[in-house]
Amino acid sequence: MPLRPEPMDVVRRAVVPAALLAALALPFAGLPVADAAAQQGPTASAASKSLKKGSRGKRVRQLQRALGIPADGIFGKGTKRAVKRYQRRHGLVVDGIAGSQTLAALGVSSRSSGRRHRTRHVSSRGGGVRSMQRALGVPADGIFGPGTEGAVKSFQRAHGLTADGVVGPQTRSALGIGSGKVLKRKGGRGGSGGGGRKARIIRAVIRAGNRIATTPYVYGGGHGSFTASGYDCSGSVSYALHGGGLLRNPLDSTGFTSYGRPGPGRHITIYANAGHAYMVIKGRRYDTSARSETGSRWSNEMRSSAGYVARHPAGF
Repeated sequence: MPLRPEPMDVVRRAVVPAALLAALALPFAGLPVADAAAQQGPTASAASKSLKKGSRGKRVRQLQRALGIPADGIFGKGTKRAVKRYQRRHGLVVDGIAGSQTLAALGVSSRSSGRRHRTRHVSSRGGGVRSMQRALGVPADGIFGPGTEGAVKSFQRAHGLTADGVVGPQTRSALGIGSGKVLKRKGGRGGSGGGGRKARIIRAVIRAGNRIATTPYVYGGGHGSFTASGYDCSGSVSYALHGGGLLRNPLDSTGFTSYGRPGPGRHITIYANAGHAYMVIKGRRYDTSARSETGSRWSNEMRSSAGYVARHPAGF
């Protein structure tokens, strides 16, 4: 006759799975969180700012335009698939929900109100810094030092933001830590967090690049007009620069060999020859050839610039 398990044996079997789950969770500490989870913070209103299947309205149209799909203002199956595809290609959690991180990467406002948030205060230490450090997955000592600045820059590069190490409104939104003070290293230079003209232009170029990052390659695409179903190498660069107001008319690859000023720029550099053109913005490569590597025109991997002329927009 089979023996019935003692009560303690039953308890052990119930406890082991929970222990295993806890152990399995440890290796993922510090990794980017899902948009939905990132918005379950202190305020319930944060969750309402996310866009998901069933959402409708102006912000859904903005999202759809940024994704390069028909903007009907209805978040349906097609929009959800496009969001997942974008998240997969940009290293975000693939949940099909356009929360703060996905919206920030796409350059779409996560605020339901049309009013802009103006940040007036700057901080280099304290509770706000600790919250930011926890979101980055670095030691939360409350001091914005060189290590924290490096982590911020890495996060910004990975999310298509200006990699200046300053945690301003856009970086705060991408981190899911809500509005608040501009956070930066003491004595560090301002940038995207401060909202200066140059930083705004760079962000606009990046947002424009995001809008067509995954659109098809079409030879000659983007040359006759900035609006096209697909873009070639120089058409892609033209579109992004035009988005920041740095180019009035599309240029072909040869045209870019005499664009702007000679040599690499501090923030934006265009590399061109008669057959190809690509661009590096704040340390990230924007190149149609990157689509075969990442599924997007964005890549963190550089390529040889041998045989290319380096140019940059004046002042950048």
